[in-house]
Amino acid sequence: MTVAECTLDISNVSHSTSVIIEGGGCVGKPTAVLRDVSARVHGGEVLAVLGSKGSGKRALLDVIAGRAVGETRGRITLAGSTLNADLFRRHGGYVAHRCYLLPSLTVRQTLTYATWLANLSNRELRVRQTLADLALSQVANRSVNDLTRAEYRRLMLGVQLAKDPMILLLDEPTWDTDPLNTYLIVSMLWSYATKRGSIVVLTMETPRSDVLPFVSRVTLLCLGAVVYSGPTRSMLDYFTYIGFPCPELENPLMYYLCLSTVDRRSRDRFMESNQQISVLVDKFKIEGGLYLREGPQAAASVKETPVGYLHKPCGLGHGIRPGCFSTLLALFLRGMAATFSFNKCGLGHFAVRVLLLPFCLALLSILYSHSSPIQSRVFMQTTGLVFNTLTLFYMAGIGTTALLFPGFRARYYQEKREGLYGGAMFLSSYTLLSLPLSFITTLITVGILTPILELNLVSWGYASGALWASFVAAEQLTIAFFMIIKRPMTGAITVLYVALVALVIGSGGIRSLRSLPDWIAALSTALPTRYASLAVNQLTIEIPTLSGLRYNETLPCPGIPGWCRYPDGRTFLVERFTREGENTHQVLNVDLNLLISLAFALGFIIFNSILYLLPLPARVKAKFRE
Repeated sequence: MTVAECTLDISNVSHSTSVIIEGGGCVGKPTAVLRDVSARVHGGEVLAVLGSKGSGKRALLDVIAGRAVGETRGRITLAGSTLNADLFRRHGGYVAHRCYLLPSLTVRQTLTYATWLANLSNRELRVRQTLADLALSQVANRSVNDLTRAEYRRLMLGVQLAKDPMILLLDEPTWDTDPLNTYLIVSMLWSYATKRGSIVVLTMETPRSDVLPFVSRVTLLCLGAVVYSGPTRSMLDYFTYIGFPCPELENPLMYYLCLSTVDRRSRDRFMESNQQISVLVDKFKIEGGLYLREGPQAAASVKETPVGYLHKPCGLGHGIRPGCFSTLLALFLRGMAATFSFNKCGLGHFAVRVLLLPFCLALLSILYSHSSPIQSRVFMQTTGLVFNTLTLFYMAGIGTTALLFPGFRARYYQEKREGLYGGAMFLSSYTLLSLPLSFITTLITVGILTPILELNLVSWGYASGALWASFVAAEQLTIAFFMIIKRPMTGAITVLYVALVALVIGSGGIRSLRSLPDWIAALSTALPTRYASLAVNQLTIEIPTLSGLRYNETLPCPGIPGWCRYPDGRTFLVERFTREGENTHQVLNVDLNLLISLAFALGFIIFNSILYLLPLPARVKAKFRE
């Protein structure tokens, strides 16, 4: 078997899509992005797709990967089989123009979890081989956040190379690297292709002459049409044959790229270059068929290794098929590793998840640590402390999610396009990571309040449950908003406004529930803040130590009836948190209010799981494409 048997054949592919304008919808008729594009590349070869901005390079990669949105005509085959999105996910890899990797993970962890999510065997061997192939062995234990730009770019390649794809697509893999690292990356890709018998297709906007020996084939695009497509070694002969020889000492790749680029510096130059490009496109349609069908360069033999065959005899087997349980476990463990890493980003994750809320509440508790046990102060101060605590839990849930969730979300949107897992799986793993950590920080936080509010062990547990439910509700609400809002700050401020309105209406901390208008009171019954506030206020106010208190330091009770109106905490609760005609025993029921608070939190989790299963509109998906 030789690598020549693995062939990617692109035949007369045309693609059109509607232009999406920010702030509006799809306007105008679909625009042609690709026009009768044909190309061929064999196993063990590197195909460079060259063109200026807007020439259709990325669109061609998206069409090959089955990611393009719009109408596509033509035929694309891999090893004789029609290449669709599912086949590409199982046998292909795609390195986007930009790629977000979790910053607190090490290089080794990043590659390990990439192979784990793909449900591949021999993970350790694959990781070692990839580290060696990409010259990353010396930084294997360094966090992603501490990598140089070139090392980060090579790690992006490694995430896909570790899966040993049959076909690898790369969108501008050298766009932000210096000349030395550009040469290094292209040579590494060439080495991978020739050793593994894989197909590598990359786009380049400014190709350098030193990468020419590593590029087996070239496809020149201009405005979606092919100017040349064939072996690099035949490119000079073809253009010389049609009357466009390359001058001596010129970089052929760059020279012919400029030749096939529209000159927009003036109207005359625009018309002249446009006419010249039309001639080049028409000539290739007539003369280029022979070059397009030219066979592969010298093929290397394929050997068997501990990782697998280099490459398997181009029969399309099972490929990458992620498993449900293994994917969930890998996502959960990756989240744990990102949170508990001993580096700057990992410590930041841990501090935000576990230490931020107790620290803020410890500062808040100082203001209430000297409360006087008299009727004129203690009830309102306790209610105020409960309101501020509840507000702090909501703000902490929103803030923690705004700081940490966008990083996981960015990685999710990229891995979702690879077909590794869906929204419900991502959200389940994130929730499984967040719930125990938020519960631990809630227990610590309520423990700080215990001496101030005189909570016993049972009350401490009940209060922790109600406040934990509030934290989870705020977190899940923020996640729901972040599905359509890309900017973390914008999303956090939006959710914060919603939470503050719910707290003012439902908690009774600013205005008693009895004094609310009927329609607002009815609305408050649908808010989780009402039930969490009722539960915590009852736990902290309806206690024996708040019975039979003096009105102030000089006036004991019973005294003036208008002043000494709270013989115990329950009287205060009935006046402030119940309405006329309500069953006070039903409203002031700690067990019921705790269960309702937890039910709200669980309902938000289920709602988000359903929400992340729904398809997003194209305008929304475009925000998270990279």
